[in-house]
Amino acid sequence: MKILLPMMFIGTLMNAQVSNIVRNPDSYKNFPYEGTRIIQVDEANSPDNEDNVFIFSKIEKGAKPDKMTFQRFTKVGGDWKVVAKKQMTHDGILSAWGQRKAFADYDKDKSIDALFIYALNDYDFKQQSVHLIFSKNKELYEISSSAESGYTKDIYSDNFKTLPENIQSKILEYWNKLDKE
Repeated sequence: MKILLPMMFIGTLMNAQVSNIVRNPDSYKNFPYEGTRIIQVDEANSPDNEDNVFIFSKIEKGAKPDKMTFQRFTKVGGDWKVVAKKQMTHDGILSAWGQRKAFADYDKDKSIDALFIYALNDYDFKQQSVHLIFSKNKELYEISSSAESGYTKDIYSDNFKTLPENIQSKILEYWNKLDKE
C-alpha cells in the first residue's frame, strides 16, 4: 500500500501522453550520471516523441560538504544527452524527496514537464529549506522556502516568471499543497 498510493498520486498528475517507468537504480549503473551513487531515478517518456531519464546523484556517503546533482537526460539520435543540470552543495545533508514528483505535458508540446522536490538539512537531519525543481525542455525553474521563514516566504528563480501563466499556475498549485515541514 505504501508504494501503491504514491504511484496512484503520480498517475493522477500525468496526462495520457506521458509514460513513467520505475526501475531499480542498479539498472542505471552504467549510465553517464555525475556523482558516485544514484539517490533517485525516473524515466518519463512522451511516446513516439521523447525519452527522458531524470537522476539525482550524490558523492560518496558522509562527504562534507554534501553534494547532489540533478540531471535531465534526453535521448537524441540514439544517445543519452544531458540537456539540463543543477549541482547543489550544502554544509549539511541534501535529500531528494523521492515520492514528491509529477510528470505531465502542460502545454501539449509533446515534451515532458517534470517537477521534483529536495531539501537541505543540517547534519542532525533538521530540515532547513525545501526546493522545487521544474524541468521543461532544456530549462530548470525553481521555488524554495525556508524553515527560518516558517515556510511562508517563497523565493523564485529569475526565469520562473518566463513560464506561461497556465504552467506557473499548475506548479504553484502543487507547491502550495506540499507539506513543506
